Amino acid sequence: MPRWCPSFHLVLAALAWLGAALAPLPARAVEDKVAFLTEKLRGSDSFKVRLKAAIMLGRMDDPRAVGPLTSALQDDNYVVRGAAARALGNLGHPMAVSSVETLFELIGDEEQFVQNEARRALGRLAGQRSLDQFIAALSSGKPDVRLTAVSVLAKLDLPEARAGVVRALGDEDEEVRTAAILAVQGLPAEVRDQMLMEALADNSRYQVQATAVRLVGELKLDNVLEKLAGLLVSDEVVPEVKREAQEAVLVMKERIDVGAFMAALRAGDKDRQRLAIKMLGLQGGRQAVDALLSLLADPDVFVRRRVVFALGDAGDPRAIPPLEFMLKSEESSRFRKEIERTLRKLKP
Repeated sequence: MPRWCPSFHLVLAALAWLGAALAPLPARAVEDKVAFLTEKLRGSDSFKVRLKAAIMLGRMDDPRAVGPLTSALQDDNYVVRGAAARALGNLGHPMAVSSVETLFELIGDEEQFVQNEARRALGRLAGQRSLDQFIAALSSGKPDVRLTAVSVLAKLDLPEARAGVVRALGDEDEEVRTAAILAVQGLPAEVRDQMLMEALADNSRYQVQATAVRLVGELKLDNVLEKLAGLLVSDEVVPEVKREAQEAVLVMKERIDVGAFMAALRAGDKDRQRLAIKMLGLQGGRQAVDALLSLLADPDVFVRRRVVFALGDAGDPRAIPPLEFMLKSEESSRFRKEIERTLRKLKP
């Protein structure tokens, strides 16, 4: 049978009659309440006495309370563990930041009551001095720990915290990724877009890139279109990210600046031209297709090959006759196969 899990307020109410357990305080306790309460917390056989000692230590505003309360997070009694977590949260940042690592261990406690108190305490202990511990928790092998870390980091207005949230966009656990996505979505637009740009630029973690690309597509952030275009033609981007980027661009294809990309076709910048060919193919409108068809006679074979692929993306059957004419005169067997593949896509 599952153990009944009381709310913290019910626990406090049940303890109201225990006032006499620690009062009146002996003379030495009056002089040093922290030492007296520490002794009770560490040495009493009664969990009720340890519980009240933990509660009272959390009200002392004294850094000496942190050590005994942190030790009490390992108490055999789950109510005492929960009370110690709540007390550390009450002491807050920065006084009790040394307990963060131990509090994270309670996220896996067998009692939901203790887990909840640990999460609340961690939320109150988050700040500049504890940031490293929360960032480190993102590498935990336990999804619940990573989820808690993301939830806390998302509330901190610190660059390092936001970088941690971006990192969590690539977490292997769906719930952790979702928490990171919701955190990013809830930020002011300027901050959100900057974070997504940073995520898109992170070639070292393709999972982060892929999630960021999907989010850009869902939000239809046309101010990030140029960055998505860069991913589509980059040789350093994995196929999964390219697929996601293409889907995101297609969602926003009506927002592609066709005129700007048409101008880039003749600007002499090969990288810019490569990007323009890809984007015009995805846009697929009459102007875009006409501009691409004009490049089928380009002397550079690599340009012609990119145009053939782009015409396949565009899906405009008007490209069929010029491609069939091109096929007749093309000597490269490899290029012929690419033309034939595009023709199969275009023909009904």
